[in-house]
Amino acid sequence: MTDYRSIASCEVAFTPLLVLLGPNGAGKSNVVDALRFLADALRSTPADAVTSRGGLDEILRRSAEPADRFSVHLDIAVELNGEATLVEYGFTLGRDSTGRRPVVVHEERCVIRGREGQEITTGFMLRDGLIVDGGKVERDRLYLPLAATQGEHAEVYRSLRAMLFYHLDVDRMRQIEHVGFGKRLGYSGQRLGAVLGELAQEHPVFKARIDDYLKAIVPEAVGLDQRVIDSYSTVELRTREGERPFGPEAISVGTLHAAGVLTALFQPAVLEGQATLVSIEEPETALHPAAAGALFDALTEASEHVQVLITTQSADLLDRDDFDPASVRVVAMSGGVTKIGEIDEVSRRLVEDGRTTLGELMRGGQLQPEERA
Repeated sequence: MTDYRSIASCEVAFTPLLVLLGPNGAGKSNVVDALRFLADALRSTPADAVTSRGGLDEILRRSAEPADRFSVHLDIAVELNGEATLVEYGFTLGRDSTGRRPVVVHEERCVIRGREGQEITTGFMLRDGLIVDGGKVERDRLYLPLAATQGEHAEVYRSLRAMLFYHLDVDRMRQIEHVGFGKRLGYSGQRLGAVLGELAQEHPVFKARIDDYLKAIVPEAVGLDQRVIDSYSTVELRTREGERPFGPEAISVGTLHAAGVLTALFQPAVLEGQATLVSIEEPETALHPAAAGALFDALTEASEHVQVLITTQSADLLDRDDFDPASVRVVAMSGGVTKIGEIDEVSRRLVEDGRTTLGELMRGGQLQPEERA
């Protein structure tokens, strides 16, 4: 991605569980939002995605020489014809020189490759509204949603739109909602009760896993369940001591936030293969340091079902001997620009040799992104 908010340019290699680690204001959320922007632009339009973020000026990187366009590109694995296939997809968006549109598509590219990297279809290339080798598209529209009506592009389109993003809001999670569809948790934690109810009915083993993790994170808890009142849905907490369950207003911030994280990781959309990525910002919020180990175990287990991306500034979450440094990308701010990279070589060797942990290095302010040659 290039020139997106505080990011001048970065390339991030993903692992099944990827941790973006850095202090507040380093730009971790901007990395996540670039991915979310791509999914939003495909679900609706680039103009809608830009407008929902306050306009193009809020997205373009600010510098001495202001950018007039930004790019987001992904390499993903998509199952086509029964086998994993490599796909490159991305676009460059920017200002409309006429001023008539909030944003225009300068370039869009999709290439579908085979296992060995050989090209099995030319995909398509779009430049300034013109499709290379024929065809025309409105300057503010992406072509992939149209191409998705034909062959392999349909699965590419589905996979990119199936990324799920979470910035949980406990106040939002406490609200009583109409009983509704419970396959996917909302961005802020909406539909928590409905999703728990769906899990209890369709995936009881994983509902039990959520309860087990919740017990480990919040010792007095026994489980969190959906509660239905007439046509409304909410949640209730069962505890070891209480004869009656607690309603949403009586559940602590830490407990409810942890329940939201666990539900996001093991929701029906994940278990049924409808999600390609689950991204959660600051999953450790309001969590007691002693519970960090159980949360990390839940993240690791979930990454066996779906790719997991988290942002964190918690040293406690990384304070364990078995954490693979290859799963961490350090995010730092330098001169107003976000820098992101793997852990520097010296720190990586210290962790791999068992002389320290990532958490200890973070507490000492010793983690920096590795500089590229």
